[in-house]
Amino acid sequence: MNLIYGEVVEISVENGMRMGNVRVAGALKKVPLDLLTGVECGDKVLLCDGVAISRVDDAIEPEQKNVSRDSR
Repeated sequence: MNLIYGEVVEISVENGMRMGNVRVAGALKKVPLDLLTGVECGDKVLLCDGVAISRVDDAIEPEQKNVSRDSR
């Protein structure tokens, strides 16, 4: 399982599925957003293996944002 944070920069609908262009470490990645409600451009999201699984609150302490790339 790979967890990484990104910022939603664009939202579109493709084949009935909400998709987002998410900026991750300077690169754009297209990811499904259907697991989340109310996501808007500018929101930060947590991605798990290329799928947005949670919206991230900016109020989280910086040390809590350090998520291991490998949870094993």
